[in-house]
Amino acid sequence: MLPGNPEKNSATGFDFTGNMTLLVKDVVNTHPFFCHIRPDNVLVAISPSNGRSNGVVAKLRPMRFEDGSITRIARGIEYIAPEVNINGNNILYIVYFHLPRFLNHGNHRTKLSTVLHELHHISPLFNGDIRRFQGKNYAHGSSRKKYDELINIYTDEYIKSTCHPELSGFLKYKYSELKRRYGAIYGDMIRIPRSKHE
Repeated sequence: MLPGNPEKNSATGFDFTGNMTLLVKDVVNTHPFFCHIRPDNVLVAISPSNGRSNGVVAKLRPMRFEDGSITRIARGIEYIAPEVNINGNNILYIVYFHLPRFLNHGNHRTKLSTVLHELHHISPLFNGDIRRFQGKNYAHGSSRKKYDELINIYTDEYIKSTCHPELSGFLKYKYSELKRRYGAIYGDMIRIPRSKHE
């Protein structure tokens, strides 16, 4: 059985944002490394992708600048971080999943690892900035291989620890399979918010 409300999903299609949000909450509640994340301040969104298999499958958009600042000065111009408020919650991060590419990307575990990869980018301070490593490659650290190995460890630990493995059940399906099962796939869509300048 897929997560969420199967009857609602059957009637209107598959709610990707709702089901992925449930999965994110379970990761946060299950794995101690991600316990600093407040899901109410994270928006899961979908973004259309072309049919090609190569390309970005998911990305994290932080809503603040370095160290969580709401302003940044570049070339003498002051930029102001955009504000997004959903149901009274100030959104500090948007996680975009590119469909159909994400759902067609590898197997269940590969897609689950991608989810944890994006969540890992969230700053331990949960201040709207990303987790920053020392050096030029501040997003992934000095070794992308070591970064991926760490994510693989966390993925295995989550799989072994979760009390709700059914929440990631939809990741077993390709886009066409999920669409065939539910008739449609829908989710929240939002343009990437842009910084304003004075």
